[in-house]
Amino acid sequence: MKNFTSLLKLSLIAAFFVSCSGDELTNADLYQEEVPQKIADYIGSDSDYTMFNDAILGSDIQDWLAHQEDITLFAPTNVAFENYLSQNGMTSINQIPQDELAQLLKNHVIQSEILISDLNTVEELFVETMAQTSFESSSHIMSIISNHDGLKINGVPVITPDMLFDNGVVHSVDQIVELSTARTFINECLEFSRFKALIEESADASTAFTTLETKFKSGLSQELTVFVPENGAVDAFKSALNAGDTNNNIAQSINFAVSTQLSFQENYEVSELSDGLVISTLGSDVSTSLTSSNEISFSTGPFSEAVKFRSQDLTSIQTSNGILLLTDKVLF
Repeated sequence: MKNFTSLLKLSLIAAFFVSCSGDELTNADLYQEEVPQKIADYIGSDSDYTMFNDAILGSDIQDWLAHQEDITLFAPTNVAFENYLSQNGMTSINQIPQDELAQLLKNHVIQSEILISDLNTVEELFVETMAQTSFESSSHIMSIISNHDGLKINGVPVITPDMLFDNGVVHSVDQIVELSTARTFINECLEFSRFKALIEESADASTAFTTLETKFKSGLSQELTVFVPENGAVDAFKSALNAGDTNNNIAQSINFAVSTQLSFQENYEVSELSDGLVISTLGSDVSTSLTSSNEISFSTGPFSEAVKFRSQDLTSIQTSNGILLLTDKVLF
């Protein structure tokens, strides 16, 4: 009886592995893995991204996006596109000029994988997007990804993060991530918060902020170079003012200092800075010189203190309307 019971169990197990048609399942059938989904396939099949998918299909990044590996995509939902069109007086994606749409889409793509866990030890990341400036010399535009108040890119909150796919990661956003301007970084970067406060103290704050956020349009606006001092540099500058000036002089000094940080002359990339170059700012001319160790320094005159880059590893940030040169002191 015991042997019969064992035989019955074996028969039932064998029957389990026979299909309804009588075909036996092979090891390949039993252990077949699901083929990982590509980002483009996901965007094309999810109803939340139909407008984004339509925009991709009508642009020059369709093939590029399908073949990229290890990318990060901030995917705008239909809500994001609807709001963007409404805010810009449009009713259809087709009304966005093709070259403008292409750069807008590329601005949502970073050519490396970035997860929330990458911001566990740092609160902010400066990253290059695939979008490029429309200046004479084209450079990749940077964005700021932060996690000090929820995951954001250029101040736009991520609603669904860390969706992993075969060729990268997707973070969903309910707003279009527009190309960064100089003001984007000054608004969003904690390390520039003192400089932002200094601008707010200036009598010309409104003009300065408008300048920093004005979109570049060839023939209609100028490229910017903005000298951005780190927080400690602004604190030291204000301490020196408070120690030696009257309130009236402090206000005038702040106005002058803020003006001297802004130049409409050109988008000066670090590689273009040379010994003896003079950059005209709204406040004063800034001269560049090479130190004995071949480092660039800046000064506003023969008696001013030399100003250097805050770090040789991170000297500048490229935005759509100009460049931020990161300095260790306030130019004054």
